[in-house]
Amino acid sequence: MTTPTTVPKAGYKGDVYFGTTKVAAATWTHAGGERQMQAVDELGDELILDVPLQIRGGVITITGHYKLDSDTGQQLAATRFASGAQITDLKLYTDNVGATKTYLTPASGSYATVTNCRNVGDDKSGIGTLSISLLMSGVLEQVGDTAVVQLETIGVHDVTNTTVEFVGNLVSRGGQAGDIECYFIFGTTEGTLDQTTYASEDTFATPAIGLFGHKQTTILVADTTYYYRSVALYDTDKYAYGKIKSFTTTNV
Repeated sequence: MTTPTTVPKAGYKGDVYFGTTKVAAATWTHAGGERQMQAVDELGDELILDVPLQIRGGVITITGHYKLDSDTGQQLAATRFASGAQITDLKLYTDNVGATKTYLTPASGSYATVTNCRNVGDDKSGIGTLSISLLMSGVLEQVGDTAVVQLETIGVHDVTNTTVEFVGNLVSRGGQAGDIECYFIFGTTEGTLDQTTYASEDTFATPAIGLFGHKQTTILVADTTYYYRSVALYDTDKYAYGKIKSFTTTNV
């Protein structure tokens, strides 16, 4: 997993939906904002695709096609453009839609707004071409059949001889609507992380995408190396883990 960075626009071929209504079979691009990427081995072959785990802010540009005798999606896009509606049911499918049905949709509290919607033209075969621009407010996150909860072990702050603050990052909720409990496990042996931090005033028990942390103020021994990693518990008994890292308490 990589850290979010601002990157140039890149195109994805996939269907675009508002809720259950297909707007277009389209190519969409993202410019500005931030994108968190994931490498996917497409269909088990040697083609590795970078697909977004999340998009934060920026502009989505959609160019697609629709049947002139079935333009429900195009009309829906035009209606939402005219009304300035906050679109929370957007679904942007990525390149591997045929294999995994994975798409991006607004996270809780996030939405998109149509800032431009126009019919580019149509041809004699009865196919219309449209162009739609969306302004993203908040975060689009990956959900779908292959989306999973993903998190990172970021590091530690304020290390003393007896205390430390652990910091992690919930990268993706993986489409989970229920609680995700994020915490840390640690220990003095890398293969036995047998101590656990739990919710406190410094820990988000069910965080949205983003940073979470916990101050550990007991148990630690001075001048000792500890190993630790972030953990997410979800769907009753499923776990996701960040990488194992280490720190050493001070000797004073």
